[in-house]
Amino acid sequence: MEKFFVSLDRDPRIRLACSFFPPPERSSPRDTLIVFLNGIDSSKSQWSPAIDSLLKPRRRPYSTPFLAYDRPGQGNILSRNQDVTARLQGHGRDCLEAAHDLRELIKKVGKSRLGIDRDNIDSLGIVLVAASIGVAIARLYAAEYPETVTGCLFLNSVLASSNIVSVFPDPDAPDFRPEDLTNGITPQDLEIGRKRLGRVYHLDAPNTEGLWRGNLGKLLPFSDAPPLLGPGPRTPYITVVQHDPVVNTRQMNKLLEIPKRVLDVYGEPAYTEYCEGLTRLTHPQIRKELVLAKGSGHRVYKDDPRLVASELRGILDNLSRDEGSRI
Repeated sequence: MEKFFVSLDRDPRIRLACSFFPPPERSSPRDTLIVFLNGIDSSKSQWSPAIDSLLKPRRRPYSTPFLAYDRPGQGNILSRNQDVTARLQGHGRDCLEAAHDLRELIKKVGKSRLGIDRDNIDSLGIVLVAASIGVAIARLYAAEYPETVTGCLFLNSVLASSNIVSVFPDPDAPDFRPEDLTNGITPQDLEIGRKRLGRVYHLDAPNTEGLWRGNLGKLLPFSDAPPLLGPGPRTPYITVVQHDPVVNTRQMNKLLEIPKRVLDVYGEPAYTEYCEGLTRLTHPQIRKELVLAKGSGHRVYKDDPRLVASELRGILDNLSRDEGSRI
């Protein structure tokens, strides 16, 4: 593994910390780079268990290069983006701008580590492995640079089309009907759920890295659109992994003290519906059913790194076998 920093042209003071796993031989799939995208306020080190699992000896070891990196304000990066005046204090660039940074990073790593000229960077097929807010950045990257992404592994995506708290009915809404509530849920339960969930997960909530999420609903208003276009007729391969509802409900109840019945009746069904939509972002003939990470909470990469490695192997195997893919 190689560790290094990459300065951004837009602000040379910002240096992205990178961990690069070079191919020991000609890569397979050929001309492919796997890029790992962190969740909010996380570090590239979160991917180490999954990468270790993927690199364990097997009958036909993979030699595809991997790249993990920290966004400004993540991990050990001291530099961070400047605040943007029109956004809440403590917030700088948004997820689309983070996708632009990723594009520059891929160009520079492609040139320095893989010998691919920046003008020919689209000859490099990109497989994006993303968690939480990283899924939104991955989708925006694939949409902004069509026909460049050959595969996506989405792990417990952020609810980009919602302000998060709206998954629970608003007891103060004019059309709210208390008599419609079931399972013993009270208006007070909903108030508690909305307040405590919003404190941490609302798209306007502050985060250490200063990533602005407040416009995600405009950038990605639907979970199943716009469709992502790969370089070949059978790409991109997309695998969507969702947490175990039982485990996630238990964790959310413990962390935020949101009543379990509110999570069971409103939270989990809304999240499953969103994840189902993500599976429809690619061609019908290569769609894969939603994968449930049994025993895992929100951090699937931590709770079940072997599952992450297995699903990534599946994408790479498909790319290797598929003559219609650019590999």
